[in-house]
Amino acid sequence: MKRSTWRKHHKWVGITICFFLIMFCFSGIILNHRNVFNDISISRGMLPEKYRFHNWNNGLLRGTLKCETKNRQHLIFLYGTAGIFITDSTASKFTSYNKGILHGADHKQIRNMVQTQHGDIFAASIWGLYHLKEKGWISIQLPTEDNELITDLTIYKDTMVLLSRSYAYISLPPYKSFRRIQLQAPNNYKNEVSIFRQIWLLHCGALFGTIGKLIMDIVGLALSALCITGIWFWFNPRKRLMTWHDGIGRYTIILTLLITFTGWCLRPPLMIPLSSCRTKPIPGTVLSTNNVWNDKLRMIRYDNQNSDWLVSTSEGFFSFKSLTSRPETIKNAPPVSVMGQTVWQRDVCGRWLIGSFSGLFLWDRNRGIIEDYFAGHPKNSNQLPIKGIPISSYPISGYSSDFTDKECVVDYTEGSSFAPQPDEFSNLSMSLWNTALEVHTGRIYMSSLASFIFIFFVGLFVLWCLISGYILRLRKKYRN
Repeated sequence: MKRSTWRKHHKWVGITICFFLIMFCFSGIILNHRNVFNDISISRGMLPEKYRFHNWNNGLLRGTLKCETKNRQHLIFLYGTAGIFITDSTASKFTSYNKGILHGADHKQIRNMVQTQHGDIFAASIWGLYHLKEKGWISIQLPTEDNELITDLTIYKDTMVLLSRSYAYISLPPYKSFRRIQLQAPNNYKNEVSIFRQIWLLHCGALFGTIGKLIMDIVGLALSALCITGIWFWFNPRKRLMTWHDGIGRYTIILTLLITFTGWCLRPPLMIPLSSCRTKPIPGTVLSTNNVWNDKLRMIRYDNQNSDWLVSTSEGFFSFKSLTSRPETIKNAPPVSVMGQTVWQRDVCGRWLIGSFSGLFLWDRNRGIIEDYFAGHPKNSNQLPIKGIPISSYPISGYSSDFTDKECVVDYTEGSSFAPQPDEFSNLSMSLWNTALEVHTGRIYMSSLASFIFIFFVGLFVLWCLISGYILRLRKKYRN
């Protein structure tokens, strides 16, 4: 093409994607430093309507804990992405119960709650563990690593187990200190990770730890500077602006192409083959670790029918006779969405209820039978969720059987009609980190499915803009 044609491509493609590219850059920097921004929240009233809570959707109700008070009244704690609420068995009134939990919506993302044999109540958020006292929730010091996220909490007899994404933490009464356990690898384990995961960590820089993240932050700022100087030059053509724009683009071209291409790979169509291909981790990176469960653990329960611990991971279900023994792979298990498991409890018949964005399943482990929960239920029952986003027919974000004559199955998008949601809950805060995630994935502009197409084309446009700009630079150099 002629140089003038390249210039037109670079100019108009750049102007078209400029806003979205700047939003990608700044949201990516926030995503890279969650612990820095976890105190900052945004009212859902400032976001598109789909992010407001209605009918207990968007993870507002993940689960419940039924407790008996000293005067034998039954109270129910309801928990989810906006913290803890208290009600009764008829769900007649809901009251916020978050006093003592650290400020910020990110700290209020509760994963599970348990009650000990002596009546003490504990709640696990993604950032820590809380013990309920008379004056509110008290934080418990944990031996976790920096930025280590909690995924689950369970108790069997007097043994409490807190699960993070990489380790298990065990405590006994009075549950004031925890011992960290690194779970063993299963038999015939191959130290391999998906190419998708390696590219994902390369995209944000986390593959090389904090230094890698900071380098990618700088690349994000460079892309933002290219957008700003390019738009500024369009309105006010001056040689100095073009010199800045040209210099930034020239010295960062390799890294800007890298961050753009790796981000483009994280969405279909390339995402699908990359997820199925596995290789050994790159030496010297965070994936090259002796902990085979690094960033893979999701939920844990004790199966008293089979006398073993069951652990849900990003690579399936595993059985541990004890948390220090070598696990066995459970081959016949319910499907779980890559976005993680949300429900795991017994039903009235003793079967496991397993829920995620892949649906809700009844798992009779002893008989080896897995059934779709909704197969035997009427689709028009007001106790069941309405069809939501097409990840599955029923993307499940919560479940409770603690309310009187009200089984509560929660669809992530449509929620559940088990009880009217108080109006004041609609605009409860959303963490800045989660908001940035919605921006970075494109979901804030459109539906989840449409965002895949959006990322695919925006990624192509950004690559084309960078390539055309570099070609213009080369032609200018050779012409001079």
